[in-house]
Amino acid sequence: MPDSQAIGDTIGAIEWLHAQPYLNGKVGLIGTCSGGRHTFLTACHTKRIAAVAELWGGRVVMAKEDLNAKNPVAPIDYTKNLACPLLGLFGNDDKNPTPEQVDKHEAELKRLGKDYQFHRYDGAGHGFFYYDRPMYRLEQALDGWQKVFDFFGKHLAA
Repeated sequence: MPDSQAIGDTIGAIEWLHAQPYLNGKVGLIGTCSGGRHTFLTACHTKRIAAVAELWGGRVVMAKEDLNAKNPVAPIDYTKNLACPLLGLFGNDDKNPTPEQVDKHEAELKRLGKDYQFHRYDGAGHGFFYYDRPMYRLEQALDGWQKVFDFFGKHLAA
């Protein structure tokens, strides 16, 4: 399993949250860049997540030549195991993932009948939420955050 320690650590955190008396029974995950990849992978390896937001997750779609002993399976190949709704936000100027990789990711979700919504932003590249960096895009970030809040509000409400 690729990224098995990160997935195991995240599943451990999810189990800890489920053991808390104040939890309404629902846990969501959000991650950007490699964190987006890990949220997607974790959501494909447990049924204890109610919703997941993958923000410009890199290397979900991988070429065969990029697979190796540490990453023998591309994350997209685990899509069949995804058991919760997925929100994806992507910049159309991103190089990792590229718009073509996002197309493949979306096509696999659609092919398998998964509950997902993808939103893409023109004029935005990788990390367009990062307000302290040159890649920040105010308009796209504000819209994206609203989509995140709406998504989690819908899927994590008591």
